[in-house]
Amino acid sequence: MEIRKFRTKYNLELIPASHEGITLGDLVWDPIIGPPDFSRKGMPNTIFTAFLDAELVQQHEWEQFRKESKQTPLINAGLATRTINVSVHAVHELQQPIYGKISAEFTSGKVIKFSFGDLQVREMDDLMRVKIDRILEKMKATRWRDYDSSIRRVFMITELYYGTVKIVIDKKFTSELETILKKHKVQIQSSTGGGEAVEYSFSHNNVPFAMRIERIRNFNG
Repeated sequence: MEIRKFRTKYNLELIPASHEGITLGDLVWDPIIGPPDFSRKGMPNTIFTAFLDAELVQQHEWEQFRKESKQTPLINAGLATRTINVSVHAVHELQQPIYGKISAEFTSGKVIKFSFGDLQVREMDDLMRVKIDRILEKMKATRWRDYDSSIRRVFMITELYYGTVKIVIDKKFTSELETILKKHKVQIQSSTGGGEAVEYSFSHNNVPFAMRIERIRNFNG
């Protein structure tokens, strides 16, 4: 599934490269055409860093913000009962870690289906939203130049989605795939056979595949 189609169907953004360290509050440049960018020149990596750079929070406050964003618990997503299918080609482009480890040896032509199931989400809570909103208002009032030049036009991650990775292959490739998985130390969570196909499931290993982003200038706590 192409990024644009995914966005239209789920109102979420596919993460163009899976990052284990990505957290709530991280900033994203979302161009009209092309995938979101996490490292645009002049853009702070997180909203909390923008506040620190503008001297609106102290170092210890920045550290507390980051700690809270990383410790937000995983809960079942509203989409929990659904399976999100992604084309194998798109998964290769997105550099999904599990598929990335085996793709050079187990080509996409041998994969029938790639999907994410058992969906979970980390969601920015109301208290954090209010804290960010209040500092943003202060930044607009007292440090407009910093606000306008660094974050007014960017987006912030407010939800991160995780899911069990599921790969369906033709039964005749099972031995080959399992040998490659063992070689790269990729642990199988479960496997289910049915007819001529086998479905393998793998843990998301705390790596998100999709996110919800909100434009900073429209953000409301």
